[in-house]
Amino acid sequence: MRLYLVVAMLVLALAAFTQAQDAEVEPPVEETVEEKFAVFTNQMGEMGKKLADKAQTTFEGIRSSEFVASSQTWFEQQLEKIRQKIGEISQ
Repeated sequence: MRLYLVVAMLVLALAAFTQAQDAEVEPPVEETVEEKFAVFTNQMGEMGKKLADKAQTTFEGIRSSEFVASSQTWFEQQLEKIRQKIGEISQ
């Protein structure tokens, strides 16, 4: 049973040694705070552009919808009727 423990310890030591060798060859690349802010700024800019495009598309869709056109026509007709009544009263 002690032999199994020795073999297990040797495997763990070999794995740790191999990882240490890999760490010496390739140092970890960490972003600086400035790089993180630059990436964040770019992401926010892209998100803002997408949001603006979606809002513009939505407003154009609303403006060209049949409901808005018919409502505008209805309000214009009602305003014209009120102008005619005011014109009749003032004469």
